Amino acid sequence: MKKIFIILCLLFLTGCGQKEYSTQYFDIFDTYTTLQLYCNSQSEFDQISDGLHDEMLRLHRLFDIYNTYDEANIKTVNDNAGIAPVKVEEDLYNIVKEGVAAYDKTDGYINIAMGSVLNIWHNYRERALDDPENAAIPTVEELKAAAEHTDIDNIVLNDKDMTIFIKDKDASIDLGAIAKGYAADKARKYLNERGITAGLLNLGGNVIGLTDSRKPCWKIGVQKPEEGSTEFVYKMDIENQSAVSSGNYQRFYIYNGSIYHHIIDKDTLMPADKNKSVTIVSESSLEGDIYSTYLFILPCEQGRKIAKEKGFKAVWVDNEDRIITEE
Repeated sequence: MKKIFIILCLLFLTGCGQKEYSTQYFDIFDTYTTLQLYCNSQSEFDQISDGLHDEMLRLHRLFDIYNTYDEANIKTVNDNAGIAPVKVEEDLYNIVKEGVAAYDKTDGYINIAMGSVLNIWHNYRERALDDPENAAIPTVEELKAAAEHTDIDNIVLNDKDMTIFIKDKDASIDLGAIAKGYAADKARKYLNERGITAGLLNLGGNVIGLTDSRKPCWKIGVQKPEEGSTEFVYKMDIENQSAVSSGNYQRFYIYNGSIYHHIIDKDTLMPADKNKSVTIVSESSLEGDIYSTYLFILPCEQGRKIAKEKGFKAVWVDNEDRIITEE
């Protein structure tokens, strides 16, 4: 996770009818978050939104791979790779377990043990953003050497002791592909437990739409896959659902006129290049996170078959800017 990087993959377009309360967060998951809720009063909304912010900040710290805190987090686990298991809090244990399961669901394309490769790309991207004139890309040798330390079986989970151990000292876990999805699902649970049945959360592109008779649907738009664009290329309604986008216009840099973004194809160790963006509508934001990234890496036709099998609504913007949908 890096410092605030404002990207909205999906933007809400309209509210309707009755009065609603809203706020914004700027300090969780390195992105910009908006919250709209139907509440009985401003004080009720403030109490709920403050509590939700605290919960999201707690998860942000648990999943942070760059900073340490009082409580053991994923950086603690990585720092102890090849040394010792780390006892962790339940949410950290659960998300790592979900990440390991995602590997099998996606034929290894979602691999939380790919931290060694992702860290190389992160470092090159940061240097390029700081000094664009001297931008560069990793060498094949660098990437292949790092890829030797991405075996998902390096992650050892102990359900009884709630510990995580990385066997390979040069391996590391990166939760970037699933962290916001997991957090968005937790946010939905938090809101439901407090009686909120109508609202919209946009956690930096992971959108949760809660609907009831006051708000039967939320209309959202798929952003044109260009940095800073406010144009929508496709619009749709969500009803008690999640919508998540993955695209090549997020966390990228330019080198020799080409975009080098953060979604890495395990087969090439390079940024995936088969689509510009993929949006998934599903019941779970975590599932949307996993499959929007997975399908973004795959050729569109292959992805459409998977979306149909899973029962997802999916929207692609391909490399020719064509809009392709699977209902």
